[in-house]
Amino acid sequence: NPPLGLCAFFFSRIKRGRPHPLAMKTCPVILAFLIFCKSSMALAGPPLSIDDPGVLAAWHWEIIGATTLTSSSGGDYWQVPLLDVSLGVIEDYVQVGLVYPYAHADSGGGGTRSDFGNTEFGVKWRFFRNERLQLAFAPYHAFGVSTRTAARGIGDEHDATVLPINAKYRVNDRWALNGEIRYVSIDDASNEWGYGAAVAFAPNARWTLLAEVAGASDTGFDNDFLELRAGFDMTVTDSLHVLFSIATGIEEPNGAGQLDYDVFLGLQFFP
Repeated sequence: NPPLGLCAFFFSRIKRGRPHPLAMKTCPVILAFLIFCKSSMALAGPPLSIDDPGVLAAWHWEIIGATTLTSSSGGDYWQVPLLDVSLGVIEDYVQVGLVYPYAHADSGGGGTRSDFGNTEFGVKWRFFRNERLQLAFAPYHAFGVSTRTAARGIGDEHDATVLPINAKYRVNDRWALNGEIRYVSIDDASNEWGYGAAVAFAPNARWTLLAEVAGASDTGFDNDFLELRAGFDMTVTDSLHVLFSIATGIEEPNGAGQLDYDVFLGLQFFP
């Protein structure tokens, strides 16, 4: 499930010295990268912010078209459209992913500004798998936007390399658990840690209900960010899923606006 490991949402929100209040937030799902497992019980990745260790079959595609909206005391930030594409390249082991968002920022009173946000490219390597447990390493790189774009409240001007480890444990046919820990190296800025845990419950073959707690902190374990998210994955056909989640902030970094809510709505295709 999603590109690739962490979400620029995390590192952009805990950064200090932003030129614009909205530059302190990036929409959560993009930047959680793309790598979904073609399964009736997808656990992480969009619509959640942490990733899943599942990989696509070789030369199979996954395409997600989404809309995200983040609202806080600093204003509103949304991405329309958000394109999230993954491709399996080595059967059962490796897939690659790309996220390409078009973002809009409104700080309230200053008008709405629009531009392309942080593009991300990554690889996921599932290095362990048995009937219940899967583990994967899913590094990705988020490319910084221009200083001008960042000053308008869209994206982060710094490049970032994200190094996540993902784990998934399938309890039975209905319940599954997922966890992630990641290290984020940000150009010209302090590095950060991210983490998260999710649970999935599939009451039937069509619905999977999802819940997640995810957060981030700088390497000194200060400026913590923590959010709670809930959502669902609804199977329309074998090739089409509807993804939805909504989150609220539990703890915010110093100087950041309180997160009121964050919404993700997307269509997931398996061509």
